[in-house]
Amino acid sequence: MAEDPKMGTQYAREIAELFRTTAAGCKYEGIKQKLLSVADELELMAPKLYFKTQKGTEDMEKISAELVDFQQKMAACDRGGAESFCTPVFAKIEPILTQVKTMKVRMT
Repeated sequence: MAEDPKMGTQYAREIAELFRTTAAGCKYEGIKQKLLSVADELELMAPKLYFKTQKGTEDMEKISAELVDFQQKMAACDRGGAESFCTPVFAKIEPILTQVKTMKVRMT
């Protein structure tokens, strides 16, 4: 039997969990707090990603694929490297979260 395809909600929760486990091993307080805050927002907005049609799923799937070695790369970085590594990741996630927060669901 074929496995059901993942939805944006599932990807968002997996990314949030990855950020939480990465933050647990992070030595740099500012980065750790940012990882945890983005994880909290992802958890909060994850159910709405389901309503964002395929686009939310596609966005989260791409980001999830880019984060395959995220935890290992973060562990190997110094403070500056960790910040420069995380910045583009957050820059991709934050607009999606903003869009989901301001999304209006129309019932027709």
